[in-house]
Amino acid sequence: MLKTALAGLLRDVAFRQSPQVLPVGYSEMAAPLIRRFCSMSVESLSSSKVDVEASYQGATDQLHDDSDNGSEPGHGANAVRKQVKNHGPKKKHGPFKRGRRGKKLPDRDGPSQEDRHHEMRLPGRDGPSQKAPHHEKKLPDMPFQKRFLFQTVLDTPMSLLMTVLDMWVKAGNCLERNEVLMVLFHLRKQRQYSKALKFMDWIERRRLLNFEERDYASHLDLIARNHGLEAAEKYMERVPEPFRNEVLYETLIVNCVCLDDVQKAEQVFNEIRELSLPLTVSACNQMILLYKRVARRKVADILLLMEMENIKYSRFTYRLLIDLKGQSNDILGMESVLNMMKDNGLEPDFATQTMVAKFYISGGLTEKAEEVIRAMEVYVNASRDATRSLLGLYAILGRPDDVERIWNSYTTPKLEDFLAAIEAWSKLGRIEQVEETFEALVKTSAKLTSKYFNAMLNVYAEHKLLAKGKEFLERMCLEGCPSSPHTWDAIVRLYVDSGELAKADSFLENVTEENPDRYPLFRSYTTLLIGYAKKGDIYNSEKIFHRLKQIRYPGRTPPYNLLLAAYTRAQVTPYGFRERMKADQVRLTKTGIEHLRHLDGLQWVEY
Repeated sequence: MLKTALAGLLRDVAFRQSPQVLPVGYSEMAAPLIRRFCSMSVESLSSSKVDVEASYQGATDQLHDDSDNGSEPGHGANAVRKQVKNHGPKKKHGPFKRGRRGKKLPDRDGPSQEDRHHEMRLPGRDGPSQKAPHHEKKLPDMPFQKRFLFQTVLDTPMSLLMTVLDMWVKAGNCLERNEVLMVLFHLRKQRQYSKALKFMDWIERRRLLNFEERDYASHLDLIARNHGLEAAEKYMERVPEPFRNEVLYETLIVNCVCLDDVQKAEQVFNEIRELSLPLTVSACNQMILLYKRVARRKVADILLLMEMENIKYSRFTYRLLIDLKGQSNDILGMESVLNMMKDNGLEPDFATQTMVAKFYISGGLTEKAEEVIRAMEVYVNASRDATRSLLGLYAILGRPDDVERIWNSYTTPKLEDFLAAIEAWSKLGRIEQVEETFEALVKTSAKLTSKYFNAMLNVYAEHKLLAKGKEFLERMCLEGCPSSPHTWDAIVRLYVDSGELAKADSFLENVTEENPDRYPLFRSYTTLLIGYAKKGDIYNSEKIFHRLKQIRYPGRTPPYNLLLAAYTRAQVTPYGFRERMKADQVRLTKTGIEHLRHLDGLQWVEY
């Protein structure tokens, strides 16, 4: 449908928002879909099995790119059955269906195809491939002069974005830089990188803004996220010479680090030096961050280079080094870096102190951790950051009395303070206090974003409280809570942790189809993949793995280790596994290599 999600929301929930205020939530609403999952049993999702003889060994053929509208459904299982009945006669489906990307996906031993077609669709939609009626292709009337530009961009489908933006300009609006920054901020916050790139392309093609250094850097970053490093390098070649400086190269390095591409990152880093561009602490920090993950021995080379170039360490440099030492269980080395930081006139901030305290706790040095915590307690009334950190640290130490004491020290807690308290009580397993804190949060603010509802969903998922989670989901639907990929992730975790993998699978697939401009979080798929791997369900593990590769998350490599875990659990030889990994340039860990060698000695087993 061509009507925007916001228009559907205003119509369906009879809610009117003033155009002069910033919205507190996002446009897409998954309430109808979520409500259906609240009222359906897992049996209804998996009762109809489809047997296919085709194996999934051909998954290697597809190679690998970084928060709904609809009518209000009825409540309860009976209403769902009534809606299913009203869809008309059921259609027979073959063993394969067309995925959102046009690829054929097998459907075996997971949620049944018939159930998905009839029970998981949003009301009024027969499927993603159905064409909208002709009258729905008309652009909705938009009071452009009364709306913020970012609202218009967020609520417009990708296919109509440039047309709507041209109409926005023809309505007499003038594009200003602060509006561009606001649009990009919201799109990046919601991970809508494709739409953000299209917005920047529109600005460049229409020549509505004189690009500056940061504009070229932002455009370069979006190209790298959507189309890869090679496309980003080609874009750099057409950037005017005066703007082709160290900022653009550092932006490219950041994207190399996100992809863990050591070779390309080193190439770009060396280009900075060859072109005699200023070598900044920011570029060095990115290389340290990369080497900290994939080649720790090379960190010393960057530190030596910084010393030779007389580049002073920043706070972030020290934090990276403290984190590196702490993860290596080198407490003495961590303390040495901390002292060096103080000697150079940089006092550790609360984030650094929290990191140090956590490493002390994990290393069993409770007394040293308490010493750091006592130093932070001095700033309880002066700094909210320190207070929030203390809530989490006392929760890790298992001290509910101290958590309550710190929480009671607040006179006028803000939204983030409530969130920190919810997470602290959750770590202690105090669900009653979690719920009391959330209700106090609701009373404090009349309009909450999905972020705070997601925190409660995560609590119920963490403690496997499926009944409470379903009840809370129903509440979210009734209150018209806006949904985001983080909401979807919490729902997936809730069902996976409760053992309802088929339900999580169906929800994830359908919410993806209903939101073609947005993707679920990477961890939503890995959570489901872990669940299938623990059961030794090779077929569904391969299916989820295939979906991940289709989406191409920027900065993420296919999780072959999780896929191998499914084969290990089922004791089945994964033929062609090494070739698949080689094609994706992925290396296994030592443990993975041992498992693969063990499985190579097994005889072929049909699954």
